[in-house]
Amino acid sequence: MEMEQDPTMDIPQSMRAWIYKKVGMPNSVLQLSHDRPIPSLSSDTSILVRVSHVALHLGTVFLMNFVPFLFRSSPSCAETDFSGVVVAVGPKVPQSPPDPESPDLQRYFPPGTAVFGSIAVAAHLQGHGALAEYLVVEMDAIARKPENLSFAEASGLAVSGATAITLIDAADIKPGDCVLVNACCGGVGHFATQLAREKVGETGTVVGICSSSSTQIAMQLGCNEVLDYHPAEDGTTLTDALTSTFGGQAAFDAILDAYGSQTLWHVSLAFLKSGVDHPYTSVGPALTSHTLAGMLSMIANMVTNTLLPVWAGGVNRVHKQVASFVNIEKLERIRELSNKGKLRTHVGAAWEFEDAIEAYEMLFSRKAKGKLVVRIWEPASNLSFTS
Repeated sequence: MEMEQDPTMDIPQSMRAWIYKKVGMPNSVLQLSHDRPIPSLSSDTSILVRVSHVALHLGTVFLMNFVPFLFRSSPSCAETDFSGVVVAVGPKVPQSPPDPESPDLQRYFPPGTAVFGSIAVAAHLQGHGALAEYLVVEMDAIARKPENLSFAEASGLAVSGATAITLIDAADIKPGDCVLVNACCGGVGHFATQLAREKVGETGTVVGICSSSSTQIAMQLGCNEVLDYHPAEDGTTLTDALTSTFGGQAAFDAILDAYGSQTLWHVSLAFLKSGVDHPYTSVGPALTSHTLAGMLSMIANMVTNTLLPVWAGGVNRVHKQVASFVNIEKLERIRELSNKGKLRTHVGAAWEFEDAIEAYEMLFSRKAKGKLVVRIWEPASNLSFTS
């Protein structure tokens, strides 16, 4: 199979990558390999990317900790979301802009193109991962990097951005609505907050739930008001704060739960308007512990949240749990929103490649703001990217 390669980039014989050969948490199973082979193009439409930055997310940790190697390849490489530069492409990858009338106007990737994307779950289970110096993906797994975002910012867009878009679409928010966003500064939540702000417009209201230390970020993202999820020193809870501020009426047209709080779902009856037009949309119950018991509890909550009838103790509100897979349509929506300044990644912190385990420790604290990023390579400012 012939391929086009960027003549300005020499492809080495081997690379570094964080790999694992058994199920477990990152700090116990991940190993930094210094001699992994450079992956080869796997099809006429595959693309070799030199990875710049990788963004962590809990979904890949779930796969690392719970999917046995009976159902995946060994060794596996960690993580799926990345940014980087195309260095080689298969013969059927478009390398020049299509006809101006084409709906796929931005779907061309000559070597030298700055991109972001996400490795598909099926490919990830076959051992492919982003936490490496090079990776191979199919063309439908990437999009051109938004021009106004850094490589670090772009690396966090794919899965969290796609999930936030799905969350917003499910909520069917309208101009002038009053919306509550739980975890408004988190990996998914900070994207959902920006999108909610755009949907409700100047006449609408976005109320965010986050830690008090994140208040300024929440306001910058588009919140009109921010509530602290921590109990106050006098014992006042989040429910008390909601009741004090919005008590006596169901104030919210929609609730976006980007964390998966069972407590918020169970008390939502008092704050969320009734009817099918006012849903509680959620990313699903939070995994309270990375154990088999924690996973079973999460699955049980998923079932009861949507199926438990009111007479048996269920909540008398519409519950929509979303799941999102990255595809071309969502990647291009994300790219367009970012280029228009309507969606931007907040990078909470960044670590060097060798310190990736420290990034995971912050991820597990569930106190991170925005996206946590691992820096593998910083493209030079004078590097000419294909436009």
